[in-house]
Amino acid sequence: MIGITTLEGSIRISPTGNVGIDETETLQKALEEAFGAGGGVEVDLSACRSLSSSAIGALIACHNSLRSRGTRLKVSGATEDMRKLLRMMGLDRHFELA
Repeated sequence: MIGITTLEGSIRISPTGNVGIDETETLQKALEEAFGAGGGVEVDLSACRSLSSSAIGALIACHNSLRSRGTRLKVSGATEDMRKLLRMMGLDRHFELA
């Protein structure tokens, strides 16, 4: 399941459980809609246990779109293991990890 919350000036997307290949399409659509709204985009991973490589690819695609507008994707609530993975991939230089 993917929750979407509208905040002042941005949209928060909150995936839950394991985001595998089957859930990635839903995540990607939510990210595209959030980008289309014109504000910032935050992905709250506090209820997410794992991300597949395709889900990480969707985050990267969203980041690239946001970068064209001069902003960054904010990723919050990631477990320490997820943060380590994102750092190992070098994505902490692109995403704002909160």
